[in-house]
Amino acid sequence: MTSIMERIAEAEAKADAILEEANRTARERITQARNDAEAALAAADAEEREKTARALVRAREEGEKIAEEVTQKAKAETDALHAKAAERVAEAVASLMERIEAGV
Repeated sequence: MTSIMERIAEAEAKADAILEEANRTARERITQARNDAEAALAAADAEEREKTARALVRAREEGEKIAEEVTQKAKAETDALHAKAAERVAEAVASLMERIEAGV
């Protein structure tokens, strides 16, 4: 028959073993959680970089579209101003010719 002291010693040894196993398991879980968090962070970073790249492409395309619209509008306004200027030059030449002919 085992003595109470032996049973206490066995119980303490079992408790120590259980505690060591719990600590080992906790360390493994912490390591795994860190690894999982790093992987999730890397995946989120890659996803955000991809989203940013796509947004940059869309912004560039939109900017080019707006620039083309502004350029076309400016060209149309310039063409209208040239046409108006040509009319005025013709009117000015006609007016000068009238003055010259009237003075002669």
